Order: sequence, then structure tokens, then C-alpha cells
Amino acid sequence: MRKKKIGLLIAVLVLCIVLSGCGFGANRHQLYMGFDKSEYTIVAEEDNYLILDCSSNAEKALDIAREWNPMPLSENLNLIMYGGVRDGMTYGYELAEEAHWPKIEHGYYKFIDEQSDDPADDSGLFGRYSFNFEIAAYDTDTNLFYYFRFDT
Repeated sequence: MRKKKIGLLIAVLVLCIVLSGCGFGANRHQLYMGFDKSEYTIVAEEDNYLILDCSSNAEKALDIAREWNPMPLSENLNLIMYGGVRDGMTYGYELAEEAHWPKIEHGYYKFIDEQSDDPADDSGLFGRYSFNFEIAAYDTDTNLFYYFRFDT
């Protein structure tokens, strides 16, 4: 009887170790479009956005961002982030306000559309009933990194 209890105890311990290992260290190094938030100063963070001050490691941040698209944002991304009018239609999303993004004049951006065969292509952004994308920008004037995730 004692051997059964010890065997059961060992099985429970092994199961606990295995299950707890699934999330072990998951928050230690979180990457956002190549930016490891542990390497920079967090300015603001919520579930769907992140702002990092990259001044302490600006050279590394710039190396990552240079692989992205140069500013300004494409027309579609500008409309969804800041709103505006195109072909007589008003786009009032203004997601930049929710994400705490200023107008960024100098820098780089990266867009990933989870609903597209080509995740970097924003041409079909307004041709569907829902959104599921990530967008990031690196402002070279301020050394700030902005990340935003929008999923409806």
C-alpha cells in the first residue's frame, strides 16, 4: 500500500513539474516585431499596445527597424491609425489614439495582417468584416518603439 502511495505521489509531482514548465519563463523575454521588451525601458503597456524607450540601446533598435518599411505609413495604414477621408468615405477608426501613437514623421514601420495570404500586404485591409493585425513603428527622432495589436 505504501509503494502505491509513493508511486502516486511521484506521478503527481512529475505531472505538476511538466505542467508548470509549459509557462516557465514565458514572460521573461517577450518579442514584439523583433524588439525584446526586457532590453528597453517600458513607457506604457496594456494588453494591446506597448511603448518602449530605446534610447539606452538605440543602435540595436535602429538595426532591427531598418529592415522594415520607411515612414510614412501606407495610405490604408494611415487611414486606420489616424482616420481620414478617401473617395468621399470617412474613416474614423483613429486607432493611434487608442495605441497612444503620435504622428511619426521619421522612422520605420512593420505591419502583419493575420488574415492575409501575404501578411505584409495591407491592400485588403478594408475589404473584410473584421481586423486581426499587428503594427509597429520606430520613431528615429525620439527613439521610441510603438506596438499595437488590433483584433476584432
